[in-house]
Amino acid sequence: MNSRLLNTIGLALGIIGVLFLFVWGPPQPSFERGVSLGIEDATPIDKTGKTVADHNREVEAKRKFYTTMADVGLCLIIVGFALQLWAVWLPEPTRVGISHIKV
Repeated sequence: MNSRLLNTIGLALGIIGVLFLFVWGPPQPSFERGVSLGIEDATPIDKTGKTVADHNREVEAKRKFYTTMADVGLCLIIVGFALQLWAVWLPEPTRVGISHIKV
């Protein structure tokens, strides 16, 4: 495999991984202040009849999606760096030509 190609693929994967992390960054701790009141899962929270349990399911699905996308981004960065490292340590192909032949 060509070292330039490996390096290019590694850089592209790294860039894509950074974009994934920028958009769907890893979850951060919550620094909210104050006290919230808990309500029961069956309590409706809007006029459409959506309940607290429905809201919690939506939030959990979104959290899982964001976590998965952040993990994919991190994996892309790691694979990109690994390909770049491989490209650096890949032996150069030897070229045998007429100028290398001793008579």
